[in-house]
Amino acid sequence: MTSPASHRPTDLPPAARDAVAAVDADPRAPVKLLVSGGIGTGKSTVLAAVRASLRTVDRPVLSRPPRPGDADGAAVIVDDADLLADPALAQLTDLVADPAATVVISTPPLAHRAPLRDLVVALHRENPAVTLGPLPPVEVGRFAAATLGEAPPPDLVRSLIATTAGLPFLLRPTLSAVGDGTQGLRQAARVALIERLRRLDEPLLDTLLITSLTSGLGPDDVAAALRMSPTDALAAVDRARACGLLEPSHPASFLRDVHDAIADSVGASRHHDLEVSLLTAQLDSSTLTADLALRLAEHGLRDERLAEALTDLAGRTTAHPARAARLYRAAADAGNSTPSPRLADALALTGDCATAARLADGMLTAPDQDQRAAAVRIAASIALHDGSATQARDLFAWLGPAPDAVVGAAATVAFLAAGDAAAARAEGQTADAGPPTSTARAARAITEGLLMTLDKPYPVALTRLSQAIGAEQDRSIVAPDTPAALVTLAALHGGDPVRARSVIGRAVRDGSPSGAADAIFVTHRHRLLLGWALMQDGHLAAAGAAVAAVSGRPLHRRDALWAAALQTAIARRGGDTGAMQQHWYSAMEVLAECSTEVFALLPLGELWVAAARMRQVDRLAHTLEEAFGLLRGLGDPALWSVPLHWAGVHAGILANSPDDVAPHGQTLTAAAAHSPFAKVLATAGRTWLRVLAGHVDVDEVATAARALARFGHTSDATRLAGQAALQTTDARISQAMLQLARDLKQAVAAPDLPEEPATADRPSAPVSRPGQARPATQLSEREREVAELLLQGLPYRDIGAQLFISAKTVEHHVARIRRRLGAESRSEMLSMLRVMLAPAH
Repeated sequence: MTSPASHRPTDLPPAARDAVAAVDADPRAPVKLLVSGGIGTGKSTVLAAVRASLRTVDRPVLSRPPRPGDADGAAVIVDDADLLADPALAQLTDLVADPAATVVISTPPLAHRAPLRDLVVALHRENPAVTLGPLPPVEVGRFAAATLGEAPPPDLVRSLIATTAGLPFLLRPTLSAVGDGTQGLRQAARVALIERLRRLDEPLLDTLLITSLTSGLGPDDVAAALRMSPTDALAAVDRARACGLLEPSHPASFLRDVHDAIADSVGASRHHDLEVSLLTAQLDSSTLTADLALRLAEHGLRDERLAEALTDLAGRTTAHPARAARLYRAAADAGNSTPSPRLADALALTGDCATAARLADGMLTAPDQDQRAAAVRIAASIALHDGSATQARDLFAWLGPAPDAVVGAAATVAFLAAGDAAAARAEGQTADAGPPTSTARAARAITEGLLMTLDKPYPVALTRLSQAIGAEQDRSIVAPDTPAALVTLAALHGGDPVRARSVIGRAVRDGSPSGAADAIFVTHRHRLLLGWALMQDGHLAAAGAAVAAVSGRPLHRRDALWAAALQTAIARRGGDTGAMQQHWYSAMEVLAECSTEVFALLPLGELWVAAARMRQVDRLAHTLEEAFGLLRGLGDPALWSVPLHWAGVHAGILANSPDDVAPHGQTLTAAAAHSPFAKVLATAGRTWLRVLAGHVDVDEVATAARALARFGHTSDATRLAGQAALQTTDARISQAMLQLARDLKQAVAAPDLPEEPATADRPSAPVSRPGQARPATQLSEREREVAELLLQGLPYRDIGAQLFISAKTVEHHVARIRRRLGAESRSEMLSMLRVMLAPAH
C-alpha cells in the first residue's frame, strides 16, 4: 500500500501541514476540521491532501452532505461549503455532533450568514481552524526556491511580495516571468489576477470595485451606490472582504493593482457608472472623505461636484500643506479650471516654489482684485525666498495699496528688504478695510513693528513686532518671512541674544508654522537663524549641528546663502582656513545670483570679514556699496546698520588698514547715543585697535570683552581677549587675558538644542555630549585637544589662540605627548597620533 505522505501535495500551505500530518498519522480516525481562507490561498489543496490520505486506507469520501444509501462511515470532505444551501449547512452542523463522523470543510471567512456561521462554530469547538492567507516572506522564498531550483535573491522575494502580496494563486504564474524584470513580474501577476476575477459574479465584482477605492466604505455605502437592499449589501460586502484581496496588510501597490484589475474586469463604462453612482451617494449623505475623493479624481473621474468637494476639503486641510496641494491638484484634474491661490500657497509651503510661482504669475492678470493680491503675495514671497528682493518690491509696487492687512504686511517686508522706506511707510498708512481678526492684528503688528525699527528705540520696536508671534495666524498661506524669523533678525541686529535664541529656538521646536513636517518653506530658515545665533554666542559645535540639519537638502537661494555664510563663520572662528575658503567661495556663487537685501546683511558682513582675511575684499565692493545704499534709503537706521559697520571694523583690522576702520568706527560712535549695542561695539573697536598697536590695558579689554559677550558676541569677545594675550609681552597680563577668554567661553550655558526628528532617510545618530566617556588613551584631555589641532597642521601660535593658552604652553604639551608615546621623531609622533585619534576623525 502506498504511504499517505506520498500523496501529499508539495506546495501544501504551511498553516495546514500539522493538520494534514495528523490525518496521515491515523486516516481511519474521525476528524473534524475547518479550513478557512480567501481566494487562492490553498483551501482546495488542503482538502485534496486530506482526501488522498483517507483513500490510502480505502475509506469512502463524500464531497457533499450524506444522503440515504451512502456508505456507512463515509468521510464528508466539502470544498466551498459557502455555496451550499441553508438546509445542507444545517445537516453538516448536525453531523459534526456525531463523535464517529469525519467532517472537513473549506469556506471563505464569511461572518454574516447564520447557517454557515453555526457550522463554523461547531467545527471550531472540535479543533482549531486552519486559517490560510498570504505566505510570509520566508515561505515565499521557499516557494520560489522550489519552483526555480535555486534560492532567490532578497530583492526578488521583496518584488514577489509587492506584486502578489504573498497569495499562493499568484506566486506560481508570477515566478514564470522572473526573467522579465520587475515590470514582467507585475504584468504576470496582473494577468493571473484578472483571470481569477472573471470567475466572480457581477454583484461581487461591483462590490469589490467600490470597496477597493478606500477601506472606509461599508454596507450602507455599497447599498446606496449599487441600489441594493441593506441585507443584500451586507452579504455582498461580507463576500468581498472574505475574498482576501483587500486586506489592509497588503502592500499599497498591490491594493492599487487589485482595483485596476477589477476595473478592467467590469469594463470602462461600468467602472465610470459605478464611481459616479458612489460619488452621488456620498455627496447626498455628506460622507465623502478626502481619501475617497482623491481616489476618484486620480482614477480619471471628471465631475464638477467632485472638483468642488475636493476644493472644499483642501481648504479645510490647513495643517498639512502637501496634502492640501494634492487635493487642489486633484480638483483641477476633476474639472476645476479656475487658478487657485490656495494651491499655489500649498505648493510653496511644501517647497515646490517653481510650480507655485508659475501659478501665481498666471493669476497676476486675474479680474478679481483679491486673487491678484494673493498672486502678488505668493510671487513676492517666493522671490524673497529665492534671493530677489528687487522683484518682490516691484510686484507690490505694481499692485498698489494692499487690500488687507496680510498683504500689507508682506508688502512692508518686501519694501524694507529692498531699502524703500518711503513705500514701506506709505503701505503702513494704508487703511485696512478688513475686519480686525486675529490674523489681521498679527499682520498689523508686523507692519508697525518693522516701521518702528527705522526710527524708534530697539525695545519699542521689538515689543510691537513680537506681538505678531503669539497671535493666531492663517497657517495655510505663504509670506515673505515668519514673525519668529523677523523678531529673531531684529534681536540679532539689536544685540539681544537671549530674545533671539528664545524666539527662534521655540519656532524650531514647534516645527513649521502649519504644525506639519511637510511645510518646509520656513523650517530651513528657522534652523539657520538658530545656528547663526549660536555661532555668534560662541557655540560653534551647536551651530554646526544646526547647519548640518539642512545640509544635503535642496535649498533656495536665501537659505543657501545663509547656510554657506554660517559655515564660513564657523570655519573662520574655528581656525579652519581651508574650510573657510571653500565655504566662502560657495557663498559668493550664491551671492552673485541674489539681489542685495537688508535682511541678509548679517551673512554679507561675515563674508566681508572672511574676504578681508583672504585678501578678496575687492570681489565684494559692489555688493557692499549696494548694501550701504539700501541702508541710506532707509535713513541709516541704527538697528539694521550697526552689525554691518561692526563687520567693517573687523575687515579693516584684518586688512591692517586704519583708514578703512575709521568711517565704520565713527558711524558706531555716532549711533552710540541712541543704541547701547552700538556704544559697546564702538568701544570694543577702539579697544581692539589699541590691542593691535600693543597697548593692552587689562581693565579696558575686560570691560570691552564682557560687554561684547553680554550682547551676544561671545565669540568676538574671546577673540579680543585672546588677541590681547598674544600682543602683550607681560606674562602676567597674558595669563590674565587667557583666563578672561576661558571664563567668557565657560560662562555661556550649553545650548538646549531641539532634536532633529529621525526619518527614513535621516536616521537618528548618537550625539557626543560634554563629559561623555571617551575610549581609554594615554593622553590627558588637554593633550588630546592639542594633538587634534596639531594633526590639522596648525602652528603652535594658532593652537594656543584656539585653546586660550600660550604658544610656549603648547610646545610643552607637544613635548609631553611625544614622551608619553615614546616617539623618536616628530613624524613618528604624528603617525601614532593619527592611528590613536582615527575614530575622532
